[in-house]
Amino acid sequence: MPASQAFAAPFTVHDDGLLAAARHAFSAPERVPLTAEERAALAGHAEPPLRHEGHKLARWTLGAGPRVVLVHGWNSRGAHLLGFARILVKAGFSVTLFDLPAHGDSTGHAASVVHAGRALRAVVADIGTEVHGVIGHSMGSAAALLAFAHGWRVRRSVHLAGPSSLTPMVKGLAASQGLGPADAAAFAGWVERFIGTRITYVDLERLQHGLQHPALIVHDPEDRTVPIAASEALHAAWPGSRFERVSGLGHRRLLIDADVIARSVAFMADGAVR
Repeated sequence: MPASQAFAAPFTVHDDGLLAAARHAFSAPERVPLTAEERAALAGHAEPPLRHEGHKLARWTLGAGPRVVLVHGWNSRGAHLLGFARILVKAGFSVTLFDLPAHGDSTGHAASVVHAGRALRAVVADIGTEVHGVIGHSMGSAAALLAFAHGWRVRRSVHLAGPSSLTPMVKGLAASQGLGPADAAAFAGWVERFIGTRITYVDLERLQHGLQHPALIVHDPEDRTVPIAASEALHAAWPGSRFERVSGLGHRRLLIDADVIARSVAFMADGAVR
């Protein structure tokens, strides 16, 4: 069934304000500016913006060696993964990081995990050489899962506190916005029209055929943004994965934790062909 025909039955929307807020929360990220330190670290490493689906994606490449692509999460930007980039470069890798649509210095006003997955595939296609691995945080991890399901192959990947299925994320957002059953169904229909596919097609059951390489999955049980159950399900569906629980880092402090960074880089290096 085409996405536009999903949930075709009429709805009675009791509070369009709540429904509008849910649509906004799902599709409109906040832009986070570069800090002075991040700007200095990226100076001299910018590449020409990549034209993609009518927008321009800002991107940077550092170092030399096997390529690793870094993918940030919602309400974030590529520079937030600079801690990984620095250690990867020291370990002999080249690193590409970029801003997803409607994030950071990239253009656009709306995005989703599906848009992020397409943007990642466009960046990888433009690189034009084999990519050794990818490190994704939160939505960036899910974007990588979508790219794998569409045929992208890497030697290794690291997944930091990422959702593995869209259905629970949509249901959770509807609940957090206070939507009743009719409004939640209307919201789900809108999501499908916005992303251009069925929500269930972005669930792990539909994506797991792309999980064909070794992976490291890292999550904190106290994460209040993405439940650890998402990573547990991903690990259970991924024969070549290793799952590591961390403590006291929540959802975002994973990105600046020296131990998480070191273990992620070591995992990448184990599979590198020099």
